[in-house]
Amino acid sequence: MKKHSQYYIVVISLFLGICAPTLWTEGMFMDGLYYASIARNLSEGLGSFWSLHLTNCSFPVFNEHPPFAIWLQSLIFYCAGDNIYVERIYSLSTFLFTGFIIHLIWKEIINKEFKSLSWIPLFFWVIIPLNSWSCSNNILENTMNIFVALAVLFSLKSLKKSKLRNILFSGIFLGLAFLSKGFTGLFPLSIFFWHFIVYREIKIKEVVLNSSYLLFCLTSPFMLLFFIYPDASETIHEYINNQVVRSIEDIRTVDNRFYIIKKTFLELLPGLIICLIALYFSFRKNIKNSYNEKKSILFFLLLALSGVIPIMLSMKQSGFYIVTTLPFFSIAMGILIAPYIHLLTNKPKIKLHVFSVSIFIVSILFSIKQIGKITR
Repeated sequence: MKKHSQYYIVVISLFLGICAPTLWTEGMFMDGLYYASIARNLSEGLGSFWSLHLTNCSFPVFNEHPPFAIWLQSLIFYCAGDNIYVERIYSLSTFLFTGFIIHLIWKEIINKEFKSLSWIPLFFWVIIPLNSWSCSNNILENTMNIFVALAVLFSLKSLKKSKLRNILFSGIFLGLAFLSKGFTGLFPLSIFFWHFIVYREIKIKEVVLNSSYLLFCLTSPFMLLFFIYPDASETIHEYINNQVVRSIEDIRTVDNRFYIIKKTFLELLPGLIICLIALYFSFRKNIKNSYNEKKSILFFLLLALSGVIPIMLSMKQSGFYIVTTLPFFSIAMGILIAPYIHLLTNKPKIKLHVFSVSIFIVSILFSIKQIGKITR
């Protein structure tokens, strides 16, 4: 870790540099303004956890989304007061937390010789234009990102240590992900199935048992919650009617169901180009991924796609819906080029610096191109 500390500093600085032009200026995506206003109202005693309040006229009760992410942000307003930088600091903090969890997931799944290279998936993650846009615009997916990543982390831990408490934690974090934005955060429920398909290290019986236990740990707190707080049941019911049912039946924001696939590809394009560059030099030097690394790449790709493809069921699609899948695409790309980077870090520094400069230039060109766009 110490050997690669400069690269972590570069990655963090790069992300802050990309975000800076929009993160600290006035103005924000309309939804982000709504969430910040509701959180501020809640911190001042207007509304409650299960009855969020926006305005007296249009939204006396805001039930378009579950309340947990907004409630968390209200705590920051309560402590720091009413300031335009509160929601920005909160939004940036969610990305710093998520980045640390990506680092932990990397150490959980990667071979020993590559453990110090967690800056590679972090690099791929921060150069995705959608992440800098999301950080600057205070969307609910930012908070959900933390809990989705934690759910995946503890599910992976359960596969190594076979401890039910890890699945319990995973289920709890999935519940918090749902309470932050809804169903788009539940795709890690498929993690044991994909692990069975890719690795074949567990039996189908274990897949069913682990998945059932994970689902139980996710749903049982909600059953208890609905029994204790009837308002909770009403709020979730309104959210499902307004956002889920209507988005399938009535609301149309795109002309093609494959929009979300195209959007995902475009967001990953800077990283994919860097991967192609790395693979070209890898083939020249006869550097190959091991069989286990190839499996890990496929596993994280399938996990990420399980969060993207269900969005196609609805014609209501926005680019930022995929934010919670991006860490896993980034991990897959990181595993792909880790052997080559590992070789470079054990070579004279000039070679690594040449590679670093080339990928820096490519990533900045693509980031600048999209940083000013509003992602929909």
